[in-house]
Amino acid sequence: MTKHTTSHARRVLPAALAAIAALSLGGCDRLLEVNDPDIVTPENLQDELGLQTLRNGALSNFQEAWSAGGWNSGGIALLSGLMTDEWMHSGTFPTRQEVDRREIQIVGNATMENIFFQLQRARADLERAAARIEASVPTPTDDDRIPEMLAYAGLTYVGFGENYCSGVPFSETIDSILYGDPLTTAQMFEQAVAHFDAALGHPAASTDIEYLARIGKGRALLSLDRAAEAVAAVGVVPDDWVWYNYHSNVAPPRTILGTYHLNPEAGRWSVADGEGGNGLAFRTSDDPRVPWSDIGIGFDSETPLYQFDVYQARTDRFPLASGVEARLIEAEAALESGGDWLGILNGLRSSFATLGPLLYPDNPPTGTLGVLAAPGSATAREDMLFAERAYWLYNTGHRLGDLRRLIRQYGRGAESVFPTGTYPKGGSYGADVNIPVPQPEENNPNFTACLDRNP
Repeated sequence: MTKHTTSHARRVLPAALAAIAALSLGGCDRLLEVNDPDIVTPENLQDELGLQTLRNGALSNFQEAWSAGGWNSGGIALLSGLMTDEWMHSGTFPTRQEVDRREIQIVGNATMENIFFQLQRARADLERAAARIEASVPTPTDDDRIPEMLAYAGLTYVGFGENYCSGVPFSETIDSILYGDPLTTAQMFEQAVAHFDAALGHPAASTDIEYLARIGKGRALLSLDRAAEAVAAVGVVPDDWVWYNYHSNVAPPRTILGTYHLNPEAGRWSVADGEGGNGLAFRTSDDPRVPWSDIGIGFDSETPLYQFDVYQARTDRFPLASGVEARLIEAEAALESGGDWLGILNGLRSSFATLGPLLYPDNPPTGTLGVLAAPGSATAREDMLFAERAYWLYNTGHRLGDLRRLIRQYGRGAESVFPTGTYPKGGSYGADVNIPVPQPEENNPNFTACLDRNP
């Protein structure tokens, strides 16, 4: 998990938590009146030890939902990549194969139910921790845990907006369940921006949390087709800054790196190459940003198993946000506005020897990247920009959102960007371009189904 950093002065955004809330929600037997020291009550969480426990638990839940939980989904970053051209299914779980073939069942897919509720649990716990800390400490403006919780909560909304259908509801549980109303895709990203703004406006936000919130805000604004604002958000983040999810063997599977476990260790995910005709050549391009090895046959005894070599242990770090992503956001905005997008991309490529090891310090990639030449057509320039994003951000949870943006904001057809045609294990690829809300959410009386399945 991330460390609790020393606070620094930042500008104040008054009533930040109240503003976010406005956006998002619409006589016992005496023998039973005993104190159980093993039960954590709300009162227990109001002192300093309790607040720190609340903060640590929220971060642990975020880590599990994003990049850990190896024995189940491996986190939303890995699982969403299976739906794109990043990974192919080399296991036997039909629930995962539904994701790979873009044909996810709303009823009965335990894998997708688990990841949905893991991400919801992380979101709710982060928001609850921010509110509880603010209400409990003597000087909330001095407590750097509040902007930290808000920034991570913002990332959960980005995760929902990029990966799920329109219409995800966000409920709260305090003394009882307060059922939330479905939010559109745009509203989810607006929620993310509100959380990031609240984090940035808090006077105790550390430099690292400021940068994390800026990258998250820029990411959300790109998905809202507000590229100029995204550039303004990320401009101060330096090239060499990286923020990680940390993994360990302390409490598997919650804490282990999902990619390592499900790729080389268990053989259930394999690095793809040109998947479904439209996929990028992640292996045959020999791009040093996606180093790979042939390590045999997958768990299904038929699919070749290719390892993503930057991960060699359950405890390796996962890059959550970086200055590289800031520059990629700037490059996309420059392409849109007629600026020097190619110069930005080539600047990153010329620095790969430095940036690659910063992104993956546990097993640093090596190699060099040549200079890109500008393609002649607008479509080819877009393809180059999104390919650069795909290689730099491989397996970090960006690819599904990028493919959806190619459809939504660049006018591409779904069957021109997603894997399509004959599925390698029989049948054909489906038509899903996002993840549906699972059937158990129908227990929420405000929710019936996705508002739509559009990109």
